[in-house]
Amino acid sequence: MATEKIMIGIDDQVIELKGADKEAFLADREATAQAKALLEAEYEAKKQLRIDAITKLGAASGLTEDEINAIIGVQ
Repeated sequence: MATEKIMIGIDDQVIELKGADKEAFLADREATAQAKALLEAEYEAKKQLRIDAITKLGAASGLTEDEINAIIGVQ
């Protein structure tokens, strides 16, 4: 990755990032990717918790998933 050319556009100019600017750009890109991965993992965990809760509620109450969603206001 150290030899990768990073070109950015500013208005109508295209320049290559070098040195500290390139390192800062790469660090920001990595941080953004990590933050996105964390958000996606949290979303999937919450989604699975919701599925588990609906399954348990359905088993305990005899309600279908559609009925449970109607009660909690989910379309």
